[in-house]
Amino acid sequence: MKLLFILALIMCGAGVLSSCNTANPAVNGRRVVRIAYLPISHSAAVMVLPETNSADDEIFIELVRLNAWPEVVEALRAGHVDGASLLFEAAVTAFNMGSPIRALSLSHRDGNVLVAANYINSLDELAGQTIAIPHSLSPHKTLLGMLLSRYSLSFDDINLVEINPAEMPFTLAARAISAYVVAEPWGTLAEARGAGHILAHSHDHAPGALCCVFVVNTDNLDFDLHEVLLTRFDRAAALTSAFDESVFAAFAETTSFERDIVEISLELTRFTNLRISRDDYERTITILQDTVICVNFRALRIL
Repeated sequence: MKLLFILALIMCGAGVLSSCNTANPAVNGRRVVRIAYLPISHSAAVMVLPETNSADDEIFIELVRLNAWPEVVEALRAGHVDGASLLFEAAVTAFNMGSPIRALSLSHRDGNVLVAANYINSLDELAGQTIAIPHSLSPHKTLLGMLLSRYSLSFDDINLVEINPAEMPFTLAARAISAYVVAEPWGTLAEARGAGHILAHSHDHAPGALCCVFVVNTDNLDFDLHEVLLTRFDRAAALTSAFDESVFAAFAETTSFERDIVEISLELTRFTNLRISRDDYERTITILQDTVICVNFRALRIL
C-alpha cells in the first residue's frame, strides 16, 4: 500500500509553494489560469501553452514552474494552481484521497527510458544491481517492474533507490548505481555525456501505458472552462509535435539543456493522440495493480 507515500508528498510540499498565490486576477478581462509543470520533455506541450494566449480568448494562461512532483501534488491539492501536468499514478492516488482533480488529456505519450551503465549490456544483467527511479509512485517503477518480470526477476532481486532525475546521469557515471529509469531528456543526456546507454524504451515494452496526464482542479476551474483549456492544450501539443521554434525557446528559458539534447528527447516523446481511452486507462491500472500499488482504485474523472 503506497497511499502513505502521497501523504508524504503532500506534507513535504506544504512549505514550498508560498509563491503560488491562490487568487486569480484577470488580465484584460480574461480569467488567469495557472498551470504547474516540471521542466522536462514530458511537459513540453504545457511549456508552450503561453504561446497560445491571444486577446480574444476567455482565459490567460500563466505557468508555475516547480522542481519536484511532491510540489505539484501539493499545489493542486491546495488549489494554488488551476491545473498541472502530473504523473498518472500520483493523479489517480491523489484523486482517491479526495483531491478535486479531473484529467483532460494525456500530457504526452512514450518518452520513458531505462538507462544502463556501459558495462550492462542486457536486461537480465540487472539482477543484483542498484537501480534508481525518481520515486515509488511513478511510471518508471511500473516500467521497471515489467522489464524485470520478463526475465523472471522482481524488485526483491535488485537494490531499488530513489534519486532526483537531475542527479541520475552523474550518479551513474560515478558507478554509484548501475541503471535508472526516468523521463527524457535524462536518458539522452546520459548518452551524450558518455555516462551510459539507453537499454529500453517505454514505447517498445509498455505501449499504451499512461505516464503524465494534464489535469485541472475542479474546485478552482469551472467546468465550462475545461473545454476552453483543452482546446488551448491541443494547440500547444500541435506546436510541440511540429518542433515549432517556441518549444526550443521554452526550454532555453527554463533549462540548460543543449538544443540537440532537446531535439533527440522530443523525438522519443509523442504529443499526438492524447485523448485518454478507457482501454489505455484500464490497461495502466491493471499494470499498476500488478507491479506497483496493489489496491482498488476509484476511476479518475476524465473529461
